[in-house]
Amino acid sequence: MMTTKDDLQVFKTGRKIGNILGVNVNSTQKNKVLVKVRDLLARKRKFYIVTPNPEIILKALKDKNLLSALNLATISIPDGVGLKLADPSLTIIKGRDLFMSLISLANKKGWRVFLLGGKGDEALKTAEKLKLSYKKIKLEHASGPILNNMAKPISESDIDIQNDVVNRINNFKPRFLFVAFGAPKQEKWVNEWLPKLDIGGAMVVGGTFSYIAGTNKVPPKWMEKAGFEWIWRLLIEPKRLTRILNAVFVFPLKVFLYKIRSSS
Repeated sequence: MMTTKDDLQVFKTGRKIGNILGVNVNSTQKNKVLVKVRDLLARKRKFYIVTPNPEIILKALKDKNLLSALNLATISIPDGVGLKLADPSLTIIKGRDLFMSLISLANKKGWRVFLLGGKGDEALKTAEKLKLSYKKIKLEHASGPILNNMAKPISESDIDIQNDVVNRINNFKPRFLFVAFGAPKQEKWVNEWLPKLDIGGAMVVGGTFSYIAGTNKVPPKWMEKAGFEWIWRLLIEPKRLTRILNAVFVFPLKVFLYKIRSSS
């Protein structure tokens, strides 16, 4: 059963709802998110979680389908200290931290989890790494199809791969489906396919698999807390220069201009 407006209102009650350049975000503590997830699962309310950051919000300004997918999500977690430029009161939750908390929950309950996406064999490597520490969890994984920015398979063979993945997911019936196709593909794909998937809920996780699989190194804690993770990402992935500059410099400018227009 899908979440309803009443379900979303329950989540909103007592929690700050922000809107950053048209994208809704839930500002709340991670433990309250976990309580809400358990409640949705207990009531068999299918849900999905998105993790907008400055880069994704900038993309949504030019992509109505991405904007819709973000705002239709059950839970929208602000991921990235840069969002505090728009609203200093926001509670930031790193997507990979929430992912690990949900994995821990699944392990305690012995639930099934499906990992989908990542680059190359990252889903496989992530599953192998997780199994070393989380013995009770039941894991399946797949790289999935290659998608275009509309979240559609780019070839006939990728259509077949997608159909096979959907069948595997529905046969496995996971409590959690984690999708790492990257924005905007993952948000659009989950939004489109969620009604057809036999799962408890889904979460988009971007580059989380790459950190767990060891493809990329996790930044030092002090850099995360100081808001300098973008420097770390630039050092380990120089090809992301344009995207990082957009998030660090273009996003604050957009927020500033938006506030000027809103106050006039």
